[in-house]
Amino acid sequence: MAVRDFFTPARLLEFIDLPDPISRVRWGQSRFDKCDRRHSVRRLVGEPDAGCLTHWSSASGGFRYEVEARGGTRSGFMSWHDVHQVVNSRLTPVRYGALRATVEAAKAHDIAYLPGPIPYHTPEMWERHFHRPWARRASQLALKATAALDAICPPAKAQPSLF
Repeated sequence: MAVRDFFTPARLLEFIDLPDPISRVRWGQSRFDKCDRRHSVRRLVGEPDAGCLTHWSSASGGFRYEVEARGGTRSGFMSWHDVHQVVNSRLTPVRYGALRATVEAAKAHDIAYLPGPIPYHTPEMWERHFHRPWARRASQLALKATAALDAICPPAKAQPSLF
């Protein structure tokens, strides 16, 4: 779970495309530099320790993962080499292709977003003719990208793989 919860689909694709161990360590360090050296999420319903906070913090050559569970805080260390092995253990050409295609489609869709009603006559027209269809498509693309992530780094609660 420490590996799976750390990645978004786009972040996982970046990590997979890194050419060597040194670049993976540098990449990992830069992720923590961007978020004030710490990253946190709350565990979802159906996962172990549902509702508890999990934290990742930078450590030499990897990260420290902590779970603020009801029975006390648990923590462990994961190196970027270990993360690479976990990811590569389930990576196949089909899964990689699906991840790349969905991440690129989501990025292209995000670029097409218009932040306001121009060129529409009213904000209501913008909402009806652009924003709602755009948001619906963005949600579909995000779901497909997450399914590709799940195929490579499965969630704690098993979900059927789409491919």
